[in-house]
Amino acid sequence: MIFASNVFLFLFLPVFLLCYYLARDHWRSYVIVLGSYLFYAWWRPDFLLLFVAISYWNYWFGLRIKARIDAGEKQIAFRLLSVGVIGNLATLGYFKYANFGADVLVAVLEPLGINTFTLEHIILPLGISFYVFQALSYIVDIYRRNAEPTDRFVDFAAYIALFPQLIAGPILRYSLIDKQLKNRSHSLELFSLGACRFMLGFIKKVLIADSLAPMNTLFIGGGELQMADAWFGLLVSALQLYFDFSGYSDMAIGLGMMMGFRFAENFNQPYIAQSITEFWQRWHMTLADFLRDYVYMPLVRKRLVGMLVGLVITMMLSGLWHGPSFAFIFWGLFFGIAMVIERRLGIATKINTPYNFWRNARCMFVLASCMPLFFTGALPHALQIYKALIGLNGFGSLDLYWFGTSAMTMTFTLIALLWIVVAGSINIRYYANAGQQAYFMQHVSGVGMLLLWLGFLLTLTRLAANSFSPFLYFQF
Repeated sequence: MIFASNVFLFLFLPVFLLCYYLARDHWRSYVIVLGSYLFYAWWRPDFLLLFVAISYWNYWFGLRIKARIDAGEKQIAFRLLSVGVIGNLATLGYFKYANFGADVLVAVLEPLGINTFTLEHIILPLGISFYVFQALSYIVDIYRRNAEPTDRFVDFAAYIALFPQLIAGPILRYSLIDKQLKNRSHSLELFSLGACRFMLGFIKKVLIADSLAPMNTLFIGGGELQMADAWFGLLVSALQLYFDFSGYSDMAIGLGMMMGFRFAENFNQPYIAQSITEFWQRWHMTLADFLRDYVYMPLVRKRLVGMLVGLVITMMLSGLWHGPSFAFIFWGLFFGIAMVIERRLGIATKINTPYNFWRNARCMFVLASCMPLFFTGALPHALQIYKALIGLNGFGSLDLYWFGTSAMTMTFTLIALLWIVVAGSINIRYYANAGQQAYFMQHVSGVGMLLLWLGFLLTLTRLAANSFSPFLYFQF
């Protein structure tokens, strides 16, 4: 089940919210767990067993780690943590990377004349990259004494299973949400704010991101891709990815507000970044924070590697997290090296740096130069795009796409560009922090609210016409 569907909007969500608000406070975690398990099982009921097993595994280890720490047995607590972490990573590794590892091994052994083998294709459970990271943060934070374990399994299960962010984030940290699980406020004002935030994300996904999808020229394949096609496709892909993923995050945050939760923001106008370092402070912020606190900082603090080497390793792991292919690994490596160069040259800007157009343009060019690796996830296809970008296949023309595209598609393409410019201008003017979008939603004018409702109703008509494409980040 996905947010942008009739089943979710007109059946699941109304029934869930009715049950949630009719239940007493003590029982609301049970409603969350049952509703979230139904939401997840709608895709594949068999993978729900794996989901529950991972939840109980980390709940059990959290209690045991806490008990050993309280007893002053930190070495035993560390061993328990190690087993818990290995179990989580082994599960993620099997489902996400086993096929990739087998393919690499076959490619190495085959030229040596060694008998190779085949591994049956392993289906990737939906959202496993996100909920495994959340489970990891729970037991690590308990070991670090940054969080107290819950003695109610249903509360921990609700933290892992919260359906708004279950499939594609934002990645929740238990240490930042444990108090909300025990006691949170509900109000009409917060519910209304959440509904507005959900509608905003719904518009970004269905009206804008899905309208951009037919104009993506990066995947026409072969030698047909020419310079104009490649650059146009790169622009459209960047816009589509942003509105798709940030739209999902807006919907998740809005649904959380409707249930009384405050989730961390996940985006902060990334396309106005003036350096690759700043871009990662604005894009998928919960993942960036996770990698900083659980990968980069342990590597540097324990002096396993230097700061710059640790940065490259962390970004490579970020690439590998996004997908099991060398294209994603090189994509992460590119980011790591770019961030190291920025530090060496003293151009690694931060969010509160005064805006400069040329720094922004330089950052966007560097970003564009690595994104073919991300958009394709395959080195051969990415190389085709690079050849087209520099004109080796000819310059081409966009007439086919320009004249063959509907007026509505072109309209929403222009809206996407205008949205980026206007939102970026607001961000530059106010030096917006991660909560700025929520602030503006709270102070939206009557005209803005009217536009929001009109956009939402138009989105519903598009949904009724079955114009749909899946969320891009589901594949990760």
